[in-house]
Amino acid sequence: MRDARSVTVEITGIMPPTTHPLLLGALDALWAALQFRSLGRPQWQWFEYYLTGPGADRFVGDYLDRTGPLSLPVMLPEGVHHLRIQWAPAEAGR
Repeated sequence: MRDARSVTVEITGIMPPTTHPLLLGALDALWAALQFRSLGRPQWQWFEYYLTGPGADRFVGDYLDRTGPLSLPVMLPEGVHHLRIQWAPAEAGR
């Protein structure tokens, strides 16, 4: 059951790889790490919607099931970072 799967997330140079027991908690942690950064407005709005919007966990979970790990660039004044989300190996959540 996907709802019970652990997920590993990171933002290179900002948030080290961290495994969360639930996808919703992982998305909240990613947004907490990004929301006060100097993101351009379109990027800020995009991340806010896809990390906290209605059904964000369903959208991201479906993407991970269908396509595999997700990696997105995060453009900040100091350079490009990468936001990464993937299902954790089964033993990582235990």
